[in-house]
Amino acid sequence: MKKLLLLTPFLFASVFACTENVTLKRDVLSFEVSFVTPPTCGLETADACAFSLAENAFTARVRIQALNENMEVAPSFYNSIVVTTVPSGMFVSGDDVHLLPDNRKVLVLAMSAGVWEGDITFRGSFGALRLMVEDMGYEPASNAANAACASLYPAQGCYAPDDDNPLPGSGAVGVSELLYFDNPCLADVQRPWDESLVTNGSRDKEASPLSGFRVTIDGDPYLGTAACAPGESRLVVTAISVAGFNISDVCDPAFPDYAHLYIYNFSTPEETSRGDCILSIQGAIDEFQGYTEMKNPLWEVDRCETGDSFCTVGEPKCTAFLNEPIEITAATLGNQLAMEKLESALVEVRNVISSTEFLRCDANGDGVIDYAIPEEKNCKYDCGDEIGCVVKEDYDIYFTWTVDVGGVEVGVVSQGIVPFDPEAEGNLGLPIYRVRGMLKQLDFGAPEWIILPRDARDVCLTQADCE
Repeated sequence: MKKLLLLTPFLFASVFACTENVTLKRDVLSFEVSFVTPPTCGLETADACAFSLAENAFTARVRIQALNENMEVAPSFYNSIVVTTVPSGMFVSGDDVHLLPDNRKVLVLAMSAGVWEGDITFRGSFGALRLMVEDMGYEPASNAANAACASLYPAQGCYAPDDDNPLPGSGAVGVSELLYFDNPCLADVQRPWDESLVTNGSRDKEASPLSGFRVTIDGDPYLGTAACAPGESRLVVTAISVAGFNISDVCDPAFPDYAHLYIYNFSTPEETSRGDCILSIQGAIDEFQGYTEMKNPLWEVDRCETGDSFCTVGEPKCTAFLNEPIEITAATLGNQLAMEKLESALVEVRNVISSTEFLRCDANGDGVIDYAIPEEKNCKYDCGDEIGCVVKEDYDIYFTWTVDVGGVEVGVVSQGIVPFDPEAEGNLGLPIYRVRGMLKQLDFGAPEWIILPRDARDVCLTQADCE
């Protein structure tokens, strides 16, 4: 023990003798990002810029300066910098805009003697945001195939496959002052980039331009005046389901077009009912098989307060504004854009015919359809193309049956909601007076459009059943 104690100081001395402090020298420590001239809007919350997806939605004259350890401009800095809008906003495609492997669009600018000045244009901005500047060592090659990182990515120092500089940057960062923008409305979320591309047979053209962003949609409080004021947004809960709910902006001037959204909550929402008004809802916009939805939501319900003469405490405040369903016809179903405008809306079809056949296509009896077996694959496709035919194996998984709307099929999912067994012999090919519910799109499906009844009253076999 004594020997160990005697040796210990010498061990420490040896360790300390081998220690050397190394200071990494960096020419640039940060960036100063400033507006050369004040933007026409957005510097104050009271003067927020309007939300816009137009290509020239917002332009600002910006000066970026690379600063050294003395907080002075570093004249030796000639590297490229990466500019992003955080947390919202999108750059318009151009020579200086690059798509990164994580699907972000960034603006890459070449500094000269530590300074860059010019116009920066972006769109789709909402809430409070900043321009963020980073020195990541990213130098996009003019020919991506010959870039230094083409075969090295994702090695350290390689920001993207087209990076021509395998060395890391300084890591210096700078941000602008805050800019403020209005939040999008429901229609901004639902309307696709280019309506002319939404045609029968199109796929991935209906996606929300805000897919991938976490957005906030604001609703105005209902104060007892039924008529909608100009610019008012009244978000009404139109349906509650086991995994979420639907909302519609009944004050949208273009209603019913693009005025609806499905909120995917992963479970039945608590303390939220059909007929509630929503003051604010926030969540991530996502595309699920062509169906636009908001995930991981947070929302605030507009509650009736004691003293409000136009509502009852404890009851949904906006039941009177639950809109009547929009009727879908064969002509509507034949127009992809018309259907896209009604996604997540309350719709109905009338005087339809239920499925006529539930056909088993599992020829070898293993319980699944094997697409490598021609007999099974052809059976599934042939049944899918035939009006009234439902593949039994698919029904057992998704519970989707069909109705014939003037020669065009629509899917219906009513399991556990409506006491109607579409497989029962007496219900095959049955005339049905009305099917009502929320409209959902699954672009891989046959049929592509599905109606989700809210309760048993949404399906009436006869007109008398509806009364």
